[in-house]
Amino acid sequence: MIEIRSFLRDETNELHRELDAIVGVFSSRSEYANFLQGTFRHRAPVEAALLEAAEFSPWRPRKLLPELTADLADLALPLPAADPFHLSNDIAAQLGAAYVLEGSALGARVLVKGVENLGFGAAFGARYLSAQAGSLDQWRTVLVALEGLDRQVWDAAAQSARSVFLHAIQAFTSEELSPA
Repeated sequence: MIEIRSFLRDETNELHRELDAIVGVFSSRSEYANFLQGTFRHRAPVEAALLEAAEFSPWRPRKLLPELTADLADLALPLPAADPFHLSNDIAAQLGAAYVLEGSALGARVLVKGVENLGFGAAFGARYLSAQAGSLDQWRTVLVALEGLDRQVWDAAAQSARSVFLHAIQAFTSEELSPA
């Protein structure tokens, strides 16, 4: 029997690889600044949509936007414009979106080590990555909640997860972030 985590991984694998290739690693402050801007363009509307949808659910997403906003300020970067993200109020869609957003904590554990080499840390410039990488509790909570979903709603969770990945890809490839 296939587990939902494997199902979602298979359903989003191609988009996940594409996003990872876009984000890459940071060899300069400029690349890290682009990461922060792309992350804000993505995280702000997705986090807001999850918080709004969670009003109807016992599950609550983690709020990391304050840390991200502080990091942008540390680097003297303006808050970039963000395209809206729409999320249905059903629990399968919420958990599909959370699978991507909270799953990024795993990648943050690698990225946070790279920004240390650029002079950023939990107190300056890398609050967001540090907070995200600091605990996998929320990720584990999402996995437990996902396992409670009936098989007939797995496709809705996968569609939501794909939508989050597509939104992230758009946020990171926006012309606003392209070098002049």
